[in-house]
Amino acid sequence: MTDTIDWNHEVDTIRRLRAERTKVGPGRTPAVVVVDFQRAFTEHEKVGPGTAVTLAHTNELLAAARAAGVPVIYLVMILDSLDDRMLAQRVRSSLTERCERGNPWTAISSAVPAAPTDHIVEKTVASGFYNTRLDELLQQLGVDEVVMTGTSTSGCVRATVVDAAYRNYRISIVEECCDDFRTLSGEVSLWDMQDRFGDVVSKEWMLQRFAALAESREAAAS
Repeated sequence: MTDTIDWNHEVDTIRRLRAERTKVGPGRTPAVVVVDFQRAFTEHEKVGPGTAVTLAHTNELLAAARAAGVPVIYLVMILDSLDDRMLAQRVRSSLTERCERGNPWTAISSAVPAAPTDHIVEKTVASGFYNTRLDELLQQLGVDEVVMTGTSTSGCVRATVVDAAYRNYRISIVEECCDDFRTLSGEVSLWDMQDRFGDVVSKEWMLQRFAALAESREAAAS
């Protein structure tokens, strides 16, 4: 018989290791990427009260990014067919059906509404880079860093982070702006991303950074 694992202790250890891990640092021209904050993934039956808090944090971050002239890009899951999709095999049909084109559940959550200046990129799998225009768009915008937000931390956020790292983007994952109803999976994924692919940062740190960018933008315009 194995000893009982103290998961609270494990999470505390993971958070400590994450905080101690050396950070790579930000890029010079960031863009905020919002992963799958659609009704299908923010209003389903497993969503807890933490999702609303995460959405509120993200909306504040997005407002600061727009004020600083930082591009905002929404990734949205849109499926034209459920046939032969790995997603359809792995996720219950009620959720995948909500991702079919034309279904109102595909709409971006009203808690983090897109602005007219924002960009929307459709995807069909977890990664926002697979068979999408995301990489081309980032290059057109001159972006060298992706600021990651969205859901789920252990799924589509992590998959997009991994592919961003393989394309040599600097990566900042904003902890308070990433959601996962699998709490332990989210914590482990934050540690994994900090350890291997990017920097996990606080919302407050990123808000201060965007405020500095906004000041520089205003000074350059005056």
